[in-house]
Amino acid sequence: MSLSKESQEYHLTPRGWETGTFKGDVIGGFDEVATPKDRALTVVCYDKRSSAYSEPDFHSTLTWESEDKQLVNQLKAKWGERPDWFGFSK
Repeated sequence: MSLSKESQEYHLTPRGWETGTFKGDVIGGFDEVATPKDRALTVVCYDKRSSAYSEPDFHSTLTWESEDKQLVNQLKAKWGERPDWFGFSK
């Protein structure tokens, strides 16, 4: 069992990257956010720590993508390939 595992959804929309549902492992560590109807794609970013002494394991998973690839590419070009999330190295 890991010491800590949290996840944060991000949705790429015409307005940019929008924060979605957060799931954490602390009391009150769940914040459900409605999925935008005009999203082009959704990624979930994870922050997992095996112990208090281990390095964090940051990774993300694409969980949904629109069939309109032209829209997805346009929005990525305008707002970036991925959300501004602390787990992504720049």
